[in-house]
Amino acid sequence: MKTKNPEGRTSQPWLAHNIDGKRTAARRRHRLILLIAVAVLTTCTGSHAQTVIGSPGAGFQNWTAADLNNNGAPFWDAPTTNTQGHPDSKNVGYCLTGGGDCVGINSQLFAPGRLPYWGMPFDSVNDANGAFDPKVYFRRKGTQKLKATLKLQLSTVPVEINEFGWFETNATGSVVGTRHILFKGGGVPPGSLTPDPVGKSVTFRPTLYFGYYFSDVSENGCLAYTLVSFNTAGCANHNIVVFATKPGSPRSTFWIAGKDPAGCADGDCNLTLVKITPTD
Repeated sequence: MKTKNPEGRTSQPWLAHNIDGKRTAARRRHRLILLIAVAVLTTCTGSHAQTVIGSPGAGFQNWTAADLNNNGAPFWDAPTTNTQGHPDSKNVGYCLTGGGDCVGINSQLFAPGRLPYWGMPFDSVNDANGAFDPKVYFRRKGTQKLKATLKLQLSTVPVEINEFGWFETNATGSVVGTRHILFKGGGVPPGSLTPDPVGKSVTFRPTLYFGYYFSDVSENGCLAYTLVSFNTAGCANHNIVVFATKPGSPRSTFWIAGKDPAGCADGDCNLTLVKITPTD
């Protein structure tokens, strides 16, 4: 005769309830882990970035070594002039690739190469078009700082070194607010200040919307902005070129070039080149 086990009967509901509870807890932990993972991923991909904002139709343009010929296409590929009044090849494209007359100034060992630049559409096959975008500014994402490194200062007059920095603007790029110096220039009058040396690095945290500027001390300290309509007298045709190592990537490094008017013929074609990287 089989005997009934009352303890066995009463333990089964408890066991089922216990298993269900563990499953529910496991599902909650799984959802929590997923939420944390998504939050971490969002933080990692959304931080460190500075996004370029420009005019309709503008974007990052690719170019080749064959496009470097001082023909004005793209807009920054223009001849410079030495102190004897003879054309030479020291525009920013040659300096980025360590070629032309920039050999030895920014050697190919450290030159970043043919980086895409921001501008209007460029026909690389026919080496045509490629006008500059007169309205360029940035939107910061995340809270991390950016690191600026002064990579190059070209000037045939040692005391006429450009000042370089960033400025505050708004969501539409319609104002130029407070300027913030990153690298000191030679001052106005030239030689009144000691410029920061090439190789110096600084960190900064810009406002939500910002742009870059430089001051040409050889032109009474006139100011040139990435928002060209705000350039001051003396810098009307000066402009700034934005290059990027990985356009669209939150970890892209930017190379910002402040340059004299295309085809400058005064024998002192200044060029300032700054590398901007995200910090960890």
